[in-house]
Amino acid sequence: MSLVANSSFRTCFFCSNPTTKPIGGSVGKGGANKKADVRIVQTFLNSTPPQDGGPAVLLAEDGIIGPKTQAAIEKFQAKVLTRTDGRIDVDGPTIKALTALICDSPSIPVGRLGLDGRPGQAAGSPSTPPKPTQTGPQMVAEGKQILKDLERTLMSLRFKLLHQTPTTMAWLNKHFETAKVKVTPNDAGMLLRIVSAIHFQVSRANAFGAHGIDSIIMFDPKPGAGVIAWTVRGGDKLSTNQFQIYVEKGVNIKAPGHTVFLGPIFANQPAPIEKQWTVIHEMCHFVGPRDGTGLEINDNAYAFEGHFLGIGKWFKLHNAESIALMILEFAVGTAAIVATPRLATFKSHFDAFPKVVNGEIVTS
Repeated sequence: MSLVANSSFRTCFFCSNPTTKPIGGSVGKGGANKKADVRIVQTFLNSTPPQDGGPAVLLAEDGIIGPKTQAAIEKFQAKVLTRTDGRIDVDGPTIKALTALICDSPSIPVGRLGLDGRPGQAAGSPSTPPKPTQTGPQMVAEGKQILKDLERTLMSLRFKLLHQTPTTMAWLNKHFETAKVKVTPNDAGMLLRIVSAIHFQVSRANAFGAHGIDSIIMFDPKPGAGVIAWTVRGGDKLSTNQFQIYVEKGVNIKAPGHTVFLGPIFANQPAPIEKQWTVIHEMCHFVGPRDGTGLEINDNAYAFEGHFLGIGKWFKLHNAESIALMILEFAVGTAAIVATPRLATFKSHFDAFPKVVNGEIVTS
């Protein structure tokens, strides 16, 4: 999954982008104090270490301006400003300083912000920093190896998408055609760019022999309930020192660029092909267009959803699941795809010709 799916309740702002802001109204003394804005400020303050101006005692993230939240705002202003007024304005210096601190300070770890990022701690408890997260070296190594094993397959698929023979185009239509709207050469070119970008990350190595994916695949011990893996859309266009903050149903997450995270339940995937599928899916998000372009690779439909094949061609071409299954079929063959339990509903669709047999697209 991408951290920000194509849905109305998820928003993103870039700390460096003045046109996008974390709050929509003023918060604090004499402010509008809309509940959603107050909750974001409380979350950000709870994420700020006391030595950087954060509260000594964690605030309740209830969206209500009480004496503790007001005092915390004034404490932070006293730390970062020459004059305190007790109010955080939408375009004011306080929110800019607070947002910059959240994004840029290494003392604020990547992941869920506020109380959501402090397991075992609650409002009213001392604001001690969370313990360093543990890594999942075995899962990370497996994720990297999956991609490294795909290197030759990706190179061959690039060749197919570049030359666009009738057989290749017929195979693409099996994956992306809807209501007789055929795949065009431009569509194939767009898919070529996605496959080429993944191949670039897999194949390139620096002078020391380290591959690009060695600094991309990471482990997230607490990715959220049911999340196997996640990444930032267009993350390959960011550096590891650039961050985005996402707000999902009131949960704030600090997300680094240039990273694909595997969660603990990645290890519980029922078959190796499921792990391949997951990693390829995330890489499609990762190398696709950056957030804000309108062309991002989204989660428009998952393969376990009944409407998966019914979404329009454009939505399929910008759907990580659809692109990932195309790459996966070319990598493992059609027989392995139709034998996957999660795709049983669509067996007749994927089992239709053209098929992939021994790395070649065949029509009969």
